[in-house]
Amino acid sequence: MPQGRHRTESLTSPRRIEAVNKQRQALELRMAGWSYAVIASQLGYKGHTGALEAVKVALKKTLEEPAENYRALTLERLTRVLNTWWAPMLQHDPRATDKVLAAITDIRALLGLDAPVKIASANLHAIIESKARGEQFDHDAFAALFQDLLAAGHSGNGATSPNGAGELLDTSNPNT
Repeated sequence: MPQGRHRTESLTSPRRIEAVNKQRQALELRMAGWSYAVIASQLGYKGHTGALEAVKVALKKTLEEPAENYRALTLERLTRVLNTWWAPMLQHDPRATDKVLAAITDIRALLGLDAPVKIASANLHAIIESKARGEQFDHDAFAALFQDLLAAGHSGNGATSPNGAGELLDTSNPNT
C-alpha cells in the first residue's frame, strides 16, 4: 500500500455494526429518560461524554436517512412532472411551460443549485482594508470592483441570489 494512504474499515465490519447498535441503544435509553452517565455505564462507554456523542451520532443518522429518502422520492416525482409536461411545453403550451419551470425551480432548490455564488475580488478587499485604515474613499478601486461585478454577471457567475436579494461574498479574505 502506498505511503500516506490508509485502508478504511468496511461499513459492514463487525466493529462498525456493533458501534451502530450501541448508538441506537444509547438513543433509546436517552429517550427513556436515562442520564448520560447511566447510559455510559450500561453500554460500556468510558464516560458520559461517550454516551452523549453516541446519542448525537444516532440522532444525526436517524434524521439523515429519512431526509435522503424524501429527497430521492421528491426528485423522482419532479422528474415525472418534467417527463409529462416537456413535450407539451415544446409545443408552446403556456400551462405546460409553467409546470416545467416550476418543476425545474423545485429541482434546483432540492439539489441546492441556487446557493449564492462567491466572487473573488481583490478590489473589494482593497476597499475594505482602505476603509479600515481610515483612508479616503478610493474611486478607482470602486470602479474596478464594479467592473468585476459586471464581468461576473455576464459570465454566469452573478453575485445575486435567484430571489433578487443579492449576496456578494469576498473570497479573497478567508475570514468572510
